[in-house]
Amino acid sequence: MTDSASTAIPAGKRILVVDDHLDFANFVRRVAEKEGFVAELVDTAEAFRKAYAEVQPAIICLDIVMPEEDGIELIQWLTGQQCKAAIYIITGHNPSYARAALEIGRSQGLNIAGVLQKPVSLLTLRDVLSAAGEGRTAIAAD
Repeated sequence: MTDSASTAIPAGKRILVVDDHLDFANFVRRVAEKEGFVAELVDTAEAFRKAYAEVQPAIICLDIVMPEEDGIELIQWLTGQQCKAAIYIITGHNPSYARAALEIGRSQGLNIAGVLQKPVSLLTLRDVLSAAGEGRTAIAAD
């Protein structure tokens, strides 16, 4: 994505999804686009770091369990970037791991908006993104 393309998209309508399961990431993209967002999908921590600077997302959907580098490491990196985006932690694993990531992120001053437990229902994801598009935070409890 170029800088000019990034600035042409309203700031509140940019979403960055990092998930090593591209079927789930594409599901998020489809729902996000129907809610008026422009979604960027990446499947590695390295790609996430590159896309973060380009996209300047208002919302981040962050898979907490990924190969090579996990979401907690990305949370720490986002702290260093002084990230202001609303971050939704995504997991298909033990919910206690996601809760730990939520607590770590919040303790470091990040805007951890909630946890999305896979499988995420269409209704839950739509509600979360709709609220985010209106500048509200929907509490995700799927």
